[in-house]
Amino acid sequence: MRVLIVVAPVTAHLFPSVPLAQALQSAGHEVRVASNTSMGDRISGAGLTAVGIGDDTPAPPNVSKEDLDRFTEALGFEPGSWFDRIWQATGFYTMGSCTRVHPDADGRALLADNLVAFARQWRPDLVVWDQASPIGAIATREAGAASARLMWGPDYFGWVHWRLTERIARGELQTNPLAEILAPVFERFDYDYSEDLLLGDFTVDPNPMQLPRPAGHHAVPMQWVPYTSSAPVQEWLLQPPSRPRVCLSLGVTARTFFAGRDERVAAVFDAVADMDVEVVATVNADQLGDDSKVPDNVRILDYVPLTQVIPSCSAVIHHGGYGTAFTAGAHRVPQLTVMEEWGSALCVTPYLEARGAGVTIHADGLTAEKVHHELSRLLTEPEFQQGAARVQADLAGAPSPTEIVPILERLTAQYRTRD
Repeated sequence: MRVLIVVAPVTAHLFPSVPLAQALQSAGHEVRVASNTSMGDRISGAGLTAVGIGDDTPAPPNVSKEDLDRFTEALGFEPGSWFDRIWQATGFYTMGSCTRVHPDADGRALLADNLVAFARQWRPDLVVWDQASPIGAIATREAGAASARLMWGPDYFGWVHWRLTERIARGELQTNPLAEILAPVFERFDYDYSEDLLLGDFTVDPNPMQLPRPAGHHAVPMQWVPYTSSAPVQEWLLQPPSRPRVCLSLGVTARTFFAGRDERVAAVFDAVADMDVEVVATVNADQLGDDSKVPDNVRILDYVPLTQVIPSCSAVIHHGGYGTAFTAGAHRVPQLTVMEEWGSALCVTPYLEARGAGVTIHADGLTAEKVHHELSRLLTEPEFQQGAARVQADLAGAPSPTEIVPILERLTAQYRTRD
């Protein structure tokens, strides 16, 4: 069968799709990965065929404060609650993933039109799409294909749709702002908002925990197999560390969109300077700042695939991104999350703590003393190793990408609308 995978132009969204794409390809299926043209090298570097559909303008998402406030009011979460904190951290970007594919002032919708044109011409049997690329839902319908979402983290759209439809059913809300913000792209191709259009026929989900979504929606569990790009292994990584190795990774996505010195880096460096550890810090010059003091036991690397470093680590310090957290989890490594109010961190840190696999320090009020204390606990208290083993077991308990290929074949035959 032909499988079209659609991802937003962010490596944190592309990388979780690679193991499934490779499994489908290895099973003899034709696979194409569609994203912004700028993602072509990343996609082809994974041994996959890229389809460029154009690029966004460099402007930020077109989401006004008034629209965001109205959406927030419609959701009606208790101020300060966990759900409210998640929405406050992610609402702008969730709405922005919709507005970025809206027609512009001249009526052009390059990304949507190019993707749909390719889907009509190539005629995939299955479209697997990123929730942050809702145009994937349109491409599915236009091709007569089965529709599957692939989760890279929290199911924000399923969660928001669940909340809004519950409030509408209780008479607490008259209109659905999610339907309204998607209308410009859905109506461009003569589709009305519906749950099956928004959420697909089923969802492939590699996450061991998830936000609420509508009851009865078909989720296909899949093992999170870490993919963090490919590169030749550096010689020093071939030798086992002579003392505990600690990896510091604050993610690629944040440093792509937010420039400037990251104060968390300085706090970690101050914390580890007098510890008997080797630190591998995957940070760039911008995150370091001009006056950062790098201790002798810290190795600075702009980037290295985490799958090459983390297996030899005794602990990982990170920002709360799913890719880093589950790469550490897959290799049974305890974790210290130095988090800001981001949706992924708000969702993954309670899970890691509940499994006993790590501890969390909020970036507000972060000190070197706190980092030193918590990192020392991770390195010396065996309970964290036991918790990390529980996370590893959670991840390994789901079927691998290779094992779900026959499931996807059956579901494609069931849901495909084109003969």
